[in-house]
Amino acid sequence: MASDPLSLEEKQQALERVLTSRTFSRSDQLRSFLRYVCEAEFEGRAQEINEYALGVSVLGRRPGYSPTEDSCVRSRAYELRSKLKSYYQSEAPHDPIQIEVHKGAYVPCFQRRSELASAKSLRDADGTQPGVAGPTQIPHRALVSGGQVYLLLLSMAVLLIALLVAPVSDYLSPSARERIVAKGNSRPSLAPEMAALWKPFLDSDAPLLISFEIRLFFYSPSSGLVVRDFRTNELADLPKSKPLNAFQAGMGTHNLKETLDYADFGAVHAVFLLGRLMTAQGRATGLKHSGSLGWEDIRNSNVIFIGKPNLNPTIQYVLKDANFVDDEFGVIHNLHPLPGESPEYRSAATHGSGEKYALITWLPGPKPGHHILILDGAGSEVMWALGECVTDPAYVKQIVSHLRLPSGECPESFQVVIQATFESNVPVKIRYVTHRVSTIR
Repeated sequence: MASDPLSLEEKQQALERVLTSRTFSRSDQLRSFLRYVCEAEFEGRAQEINEYALGVSVLGRRPGYSPTEDSCVRSRAYELRSKLKSYYQSEAPHDPIQIEVHKGAYVPCFQRRSELASAKSLRDADGTQPGVAGPTQIPHRALVSGGQVYLLLLSMAVLLIALLVAPVSDYLSPSARERIVAKGNSRPSLAPEMAALWKPFLDSDAPLLISFEIRLFFYSPSSGLVVRDFRTNELADLPKSKPLNAFQAGMGTHNLKETLDYADFGAVHAVFLLGRLMTAQGRATGLKHSGSLGWEDIRNSNVIFIGKPNLNPTIQYVLKDANFVDDEFGVIHNLHPLPGESPEYRSAATHGSGEKYALITWLPGPKPGHHILILDGAGSEVMWALGECVTDPAYVKQIVSHLRLPSGECPESFQVVIQATFESNVPVKIRYVTHRVSTIR
C-alpha cells in the first residue's frame, strides 16, 4: 500500500537538514545549487529549472553564456549528486526522506527512505535488477603518508581516461575510419579566443600526446598497505625518507615495492576535459604517463604535459629558461618580477580548499610545427582547475584577452599564472594573475 504523498513542510525540513549538515558545511555553491532547484520545485516552477538558468542564477555566469561550451553546471551537478549520496550513506543513514537529483536532470526528487528500501527489496527478490556492489564492497588499501592515513581507490580511472582519449580509429574498420576522418575535416567552430589559443595544436599535422603524472607509491606485502611520502619521487630516494623509514619500523616491514598504479583525480579530470575538446575537433589523441615521456615523444608529437615538471627530466630541461618556476612545495617563483608584481605566489596550505596558484606554459617544440603545453601545479585539485582553464571558453577568453597580439593571434611562447579558489576539491573560481611572453626554445 502506497504511503501518503510528502507534504511541502516535510520536503522543506528534509532540505534544511541537508543544508545544515556537516557534509555540506564547506560547500556554499552546492548548497545554493540545491536550494535553488528545491525551492523551484516547492513553488511549482520545476519546468523553469534548466542548465542555462542554473549557470546564470547560481554559478554567476553572464547572461548569454553557452551551456554547450561551458560545463560548469554539469560539473556542479555531478558534485551535488556525490555529496547527497555521501550525506545519506554516512551522516544521515536514518533520515526519513531522501533528496535525489537524477543523472541528466536537475529537478529534485523527494522520496521516503522506507519506500526506497521496499522497492529495492522487490527488485532483488524477483531478479529484475541484479544488485550492484556498493562502495563498501570495493576493496581499498590504507595509505600512510607523513603520519596520516588515507583511503585510495585502485586507479581504474587511468583505464577510463585511456579509453576516453585513445584514438577511436584504432578500434574501427578501414571504412569506418575513413568516414570519421572525413567528418573530422569539418570540425565544429570554436569561440574566437578558443581558436586563437588552440590554433597551434589544431592546425598541426603532428600527433597529439597527453602525458599525465603518476605518483610513486610503495606497496608493503607484509601489511597489505600502500604508502607514499610526497617528497619521495624516485626509488633511489627511499632510504632518505623519514616518514617511510618510520612506517617500516613501526610495521615491522622492510620490503617496500615500487608501484606506479595511481593517478590523481585532478589529472583524470584534466585529461577528460582535454580529450573531449580534442575529440570534438576531430583530433585523435594518445595517452602516456609522465614517467615514460621522453625526448622522442617531444620531438615527434605535440605534447600536453599535466603534472610537476621536476618529476620529469625532459620537461624540466625544456623549462630551464622559464620566467616562472615552482618548487616542490608548489610555490611559484617570479624570477624577474615587473613593478607591482609579487616575487612569489604561495598557495594556501589547505587540502581541497582555499586559493591556490598554478602555471600554464606554452612553448614551441624542437621541430617546426610542434608545440608543448605544460599544466603545472601542486595538489590534486589544482590539475582539475588547469584543465578547466584551457578548455572552458569563459576562462580562455580571460587569458587570451591579456595575451593576444595586434595580429589577433597568441604568442608562440608564453607563461600564465592563474589563481583558483576551491571548495571541497572543486574549483569554483579561476582568475588570471599575470603572464610573460617568453623566448623559451
